[in-house]
Amino acid sequence: MSKIAIVTDSTASLSDEEVQRLGNVTVVPIVVNMNGTTYREGIDITNDEFYSALAKAKKLPTTAPPTPMEMLKVYDQLANQGYDQILSIHLTAGITGFVNNLRTVVRGYTNAQVEVYDSHITIEPLGYLVKYASMMANQGESMSTILQNLDDVRATIDEYFVVDDLKNLVTGGRLTNAAAFAGGLLRVKPLLTLNDQHQIEAIGKIRTMKKALKHLDEEFNTQYQQVAYPLHVMVTGTNNLPAVQKWCASLKPKYPKASFQVGQIGPVVGTHIGSNAFVILWCKRVPELTV
Repeated sequence: MSKIAIVTDSTASLSDEEVQRLGNVTVVPIVVNMNGTTYREGIDITNDEFYSALAKAKKLPTTAPPTPMEMLKVYDQLANQGYDQILSIHLTAGITGFVNNLRTVVRGYTNAQVEVYDSHITIEPLGYLVKYASMMANQGESMSTILQNLDDVRATIDEYFVVDDLKNLVTGGRLTNAAAFAGGLLRVKPLLTLNDQHQIEAIGKIRTMKKALKHLDEEFNTQYQQVAYPLHVMVTGTNNLPAVQKWCASLKPKYPKASFQVGQIGPVVGTHIGSNAFVILWCKRVPELTV
């Protein structure tokens, strides 16, 4: 029977405790370059330190994925530990070219069989897929079964989010329809989602954050009523945990058949969406998976 390792990147929002508990997961940090210094997400800078520095930064930080050599070194280490198959699950190619580049890199790799998997998302849903893959690998499932089950959950992922403004998304080039939405957005809250190509797309604008959150609730409710399976809901944000917790507490009673988790987004994604973003994401719930 194959021994399967799971590799992911730091945008998956997995804590050190979660990684230790999973046992077969390796997290490779993405870096943030800010004010002339390079920080590895989850290692060199805390969320609080990052958002405090971001508020004072004169120039938008930049982010960079691991290099091919860094990824191959991780795979080598896992192969040396006895893993003959590696499932590398990462943030969507709709946001960065990392996944597609990695697929090219591993073509000639022979120390282990490496499958590169595009999560079509990032943050908590990426982490959810990683935890599901880890559970299945620990249970002895084959790579083909794991990939098939991941596909099943990935197909149900959806999301809406609101940001304070589009400045970071436009400056960082991460908004597909920036020209249509960048103008005239002073003192309004942009509503966003990922399109069919898993790219960030603005879909509307609302005057206040309170009304924007109400709108996200209504949009989620529409989706909730249409699905025939239980949902796992991830409510998260940037540098606003108390407000996200309050928002989640207001949602839970309305959706008794759903499970919920609350989180906060780290520096890499936070660079592009800025402080005080609110995000609701959901997917088909895996009954055996506790988060």
